[in-house]
Amino acid sequence: MEEPAAATAMEEEEPAAAERRRQLPWRGTVAVQAALCLALYVAFSLGEPQLFPRGGGVDALGRGVRGGGVAFLSVAGGSRAPAEQAKLLRQMEAIAKVYEVKFVLDVARSGENDPLWQTGSMYFQDLNIPWYSTTSSHGRILSNFVKKVNMSYDQVLDIIGLDTGALQEPLQDGKISTSYREQTKWLERSLALTSGNWKIVVGYNPLVVCNEAEAPEIMKFYTPFQRIFTKYEVNAYVSTGGLCGYFHRDNSILYIGHPSPGGDQIGVDGFFLHRVKPLEMESMLISVQGEVIQRSVVHQRGTGAM
Repeated sequence: MEEPAAATAMEEEEPAAAERRRQLPWRGTVAVQAALCLALYVAFSLGEPQLFPRGGGVDALGRGVRGGGVAFLSVAGGSRAPAEQAKLLRQMEAIAKVYEVKFVLDVARSGENDPLWQTGSMYFQDLNIPWYSTTSSHGRILSNFVKKVNMSYDQVLDIIGLDTGALQEPLQDGKISTSYREQTKWLERSLALTSGNWKIVVGYNPLVVCNEAEAPEIMKFYTPFQRIFTKYEVNAYVSTGGLCGYFHRDNSILYIGHPSPGGDQIGVDGFFLHRVKPLEMESMLISVQGEVIQRSVVHQRGTGAM
């Protein structure tokens, strides 16, 4: 009488064992898929731009601009070797994606004929990120531009592009040229019509003198612009680099100078990431290797110390 019972027990065990065997391939598949997902996540994470400040350590900046701000890039135009230009644009693209960049300022002498603008504007076309360029057209105001960028909390960022080519023209009988006077009038008139919370002027030439005793003639050209910047509460002026370094403060104005395309005296080539928030603007010079070379912060007028 015991044998049938034993047979019944064996019959019950066999289906259970078979079920376990059927579950093993399914569990193995899930494990493999999980491992693949983890590998893909690591790969994408490694592919994201990593910002390294000089001296080591990862710069944890976060994505986008928190607090209702806007991010944009600026770069000095000019001719670069194809490999160097491609490396620069790839780093700019990576930063643009992570920090949700809205536009790029190309600080160039030749505007849309600039080699970097011609390649970069097409390169960024798929990202739907427009490029705006300065230009030098013998002082004609036709190449100037004013762009308004809406921010959160009803704030506005005004970008004023200025042709500074007139500053390179020689004095005529010891007097400044007509085109120079037209540029200063256009700038003052344009700034008077802007009502943005942030005002950034961009031009090719530095428009700032570090040591007043060094270049009295240059001062004669630059001083009127500096007075206009102060009068209309310009927050920053963006240009190519000069003798003042990457950042130079003149009262409440921040002058931002780009390294030259071929690398400056310390061999740096790169671009700036600007993050404008309601109360402050942070600007960082980033090398083509992803290093944060230098940074500076300017506060909205009346909201804090410079």
